[in-house]
Amino acid sequence: MQHKETLHGHAAKEFERFLKDKHANLRGTVRAVSQRCASGIGRSADSAAWATETLHYEMDVTLSDRLRRQLAQIEAALERLARNDYGICEDCGEFIGLARLRALPFAQRCSSCQSRAEAQERRVRRPVLEPVFSGAGDE
Repeated sequence: MQHKETLHGHAAKEFERFLKDKHANLRGTVRAVSQRCASGIGRSADSAAWATETLHYEMDVTLSDRLRRQLAQIEAALERLARNDYGICEDCGEFIGLARLRALPFAQRCSSCQSRAEAQERRVRRPVLEPVFSGAGDE
């Protein structure tokens, strides 16, 4: 497939360097957060202290999950760089654009395809409205 525009030379190396640095920093942060999670929650006799410890633990678990997802996105972007597919929209095959890649270096779609994908996801997730109660004459 021939693309109208692609990422070449200096720009590709710049993104690769940025992604590798971000990956290394995130790995260190994930390691630190994971160590805090592994230490668990103390069993403080004070209920307020225990509640605070529990909240911090839950926040660390959530943060760890988010950081791991970011690591996976960065790893996927580095793989696309290695295959020379970086910056190409996975839906339409067009170049994503430097501005979008600078804002979101692990973007997999161009802005218009991403908007369509998000709209589709909202339609799928839209809850079905059901009656809260039945009327008296429904028997």
